[in-house]
Amino acid sequence: MDNTIELIPDLDWNKPEDVQKKAIEQLLEIDDSDLVYLAQQNELNYKSCWQNAALVLKAIGYPRIKPALPYLMEWFRDVNWPGVRTIVEIFRDISPTDLLPFIEEASIRSIRENDDFWAFGFVSLIKDLELEHLTNKDLYNQLLQLSEYEGSS
Repeated sequence: MDNTIELIPDLDWNKPEDVQKKAIEQLLEIDDSDLVYLAQQNELNYKSCWQNAALVLKAIGYPRIKPALPYLMEWFRDVNWPGVRTIVEIFRDISPTDLLPFIEEASIRSIRENDDFWAFGFVSLIKDLELEHLTNKDLYNQLLQLSEYEGSS
């Protein structure tokens, strides 16, 4: 874990490209128990590390990153955050049966917290992954209402 935590700041896109590349290469070899640190935004310190962290997680792939999925749901609090598009790409490679419980659990939290941005993030994610027909209809409608999503149907 210590090495992982020490490498994370080197993911910062403001660092020299060779430093970023070396950190990415080393983080590809981390222990499974440390994978969650790449998904936890509080461990990543700065948004400038998030895109590279997402790239590492994508390269590692599913099912190895399964323990990180609950933390990746936090990234949808704002769909404009660095790494979110990469996380969507990761999710495309996961079966809906495996992914939906994580989306639905975090969606419920967004509704409980009355977080319209986060609800919008989940509506966007569900639409991007074309999961509308598989998602709990009541939950999806609550997300739509809270987020006031105005995207195309």
